[in-house]
Amino acid sequence: MPSYVIVGASRGLGYEWLNSLSKDTSNTVIGIVRSVDKVQAKLDSDSISNVHLLAGDMTDSASLESAARQVSKITSSIDYLIVNGAYTTLATARFNPTEFTTRAAELRKEMIESLDVNVLGVVYSINAFIPLVRQGTAKKITVISTGMADTEAVLRADINGALVYSSMKAATNMIVAKYAVELRDEGIVVLALSPGVINTQEEAVSDEQMKGVMVLMGKLQAGFPGWTGPAPAAESIAAQKKVIEEITLEQSGAFLSHKGNKEWL
Repeated sequence: MPSYVIVGASRGLGYEWLNSLSKDTSNTVIGIVRSVDKVQAKLDSDSISNVHLLAGDMTDSASLESAARQVSKITSSIDYLIVNGAYTTLATARFNPTEFTTRAAELRKEMIESLDVNVLGVVYSINAFIPLVRQGTAKKITVISTGMADTEAVLRADINGALVYSSMKAATNMIVAKYAVELRDEGIVVLALSPGVINTQEEAVSDEQMKGVMVLMGKLQAGFPGWTGPAPAAESIAAQKKVIEEITLEQSGAFLSHKGNKEWL
């Protein structure tokens, strides 16, 4: 009876993880979300059961430690910890690095907000739940990253935007490597995993933001001619789950795609 904890399960891929995993009634599925009532209402509306929801915010280490204590009342161990939550914004994603010359304050604000979630939040999450992972059977920690953090992919597709998101996710990948080194002797596997390009946007997008999205999509298609566009969330989850289940201790610390290699799209 495997146990899963998904940190950042309120929407998008995190919510789809809950949906997918809950279909196997032998799974213990726990979602860490900022608003339990809101997500529970969504689960009820979608007729999704077999999910435990607990409050936790990736920017608040104390809230994650509290969530971990609540998890221990549901299960004595965690087999799979998936740190999914992330901070990203379309507001400045289209800007080239030099376009921040007159937007220094805006750049600093976004960097700090992204740092709090994408970097510090990952450390907080792993540290809060690692005692329960140590008691698990699978002993696997997965941090959701992005192919946008791969320098070769950025150069290949000529992507000069998404400066903040790409930079912070690159830092996330290094954190994964550091944990992998520390935890290797305990048999714990740590993985940075890109889900591919998935359309998880729920809020309305302005015309200007949409222009930036379309420019990025065009560059991806030019850099990766075989790519046919964003994949459904359920398809990505199935592919990610396969990679997570198959990864070995020898691969701990790796940065892989949903295909189990460096093919990001």
